[in-house]
Amino acid sequence: MEFPGWPAFTCLLIYIVVTSDVLGKLPPNISDRLNEYWLVYKARYNKTYTERIETIRRTAWEDNLIKIYEHNLMAAAGHHDYILRDNYIADLDTATYINNLVKLMPSRRRRLGDDEIVAGVMQDPRLVPRELDWRQRGFVTKPENQRDCGSCYAYSIAGSISGQIFRCTGVVVPLSEQQLVDCSVQTGNLGCVGGSLRNTLRYLEQSKGLMADLAYPYTAKQGTCKFQKNLSVVNITSWAILPARDERTLEAAVANIGPIAASINASPNTFQLYHSGIYDDLTCSSNVVNHAMLIVGYTPTYWILKNWWGSSWGENGYMRLRKGKNRCGIANYAAYARI
Repeated sequence: MEFPGWPAFTCLLIYIVVTSDVLGKLPPNISDRLNEYWLVYKARYNKTYTERIETIRRTAWEDNLIKIYEHNLMAAAGHHDYILRDNYIADLDTATYINNLVKLMPSRRRRLGDDEIVAGVMQDPRLVPRELDWRQRGFVTKPENQRDCGSCYAYSIAGSISGQIFRCTGVVVPLSEQQLVDCSVQTGNLGCVGGSLRNTLRYLEQSKGLMADLAYPYTAKQGTCKFQKNLSVVNITSWAILPARDERTLEAAVANIGPIAASINASPNTFQLYHSGIYDDLTCSSNVVNHAMLIVGYTPTYWILKNWWGSSWGENGYMRLRKGKNRCGIANYAAYARI
């Protein structure tokens, strides 16, 4: 596995790590270089701050740079299978990151009798391919960015339904996350403050339809519900929750249904700063889930997940997650709508 370095920045980071370990703080003689890279970072991601907020963000960014380099040093020595890098959200400390972006609400499971649809997912396990990537079959969508709105629930459900449309028609139709942000408050979601997969699916079951993103575009803020049934591009008939902690059934669902919405624990700092490789942070508990992603494929060793934090996060907006251990609770609560 290759671990790309940061030209010019690498030596500076080594110096930061060594001197901060010795002195307990960043040495003043590198402040000019850090100022230079901070300006580059702000320009790259079009960041602007008030003076007070910039001090906070700059401190978080510097702290994250040290964590990134220390981790990647261990990865280069063979202790990790993934690397970290600064990205659009590298200027957030852990508390702010979780408060701003990790806002999936808990979902209650349906009664067992309500999950008849799941029975058809497994079919004959011999028909489930050993590996699958819906992107290679043509389901390719642009990197998404939820920005400062806790709308992961909307992105994951809309993405799953879009994947089912593609599976049936061969056409990629981006669907309206904004409709789900604005309108699923009717079933208990809280707009940009957060929502659950279950509440989102309940809304779709009631409304019966979902509009295209082109007709109801994303704004990254909650507004009034503007859903128009006559402009729906897909009709939702029912929905199902997959059995908890069952990666075999989850694999079969991805193969037989299409891309699947799944909850995940996104709390670790390594998740925030993930860049590439197979993510396998042992501290990423499977007991807590607080974010939603879209499973678009798998191999025998990892899941392929799409996120909503822009192209600078992960592998152009995607993550490979270690498979077979329910790492980060990926199989705790996975769901899909039936069209």
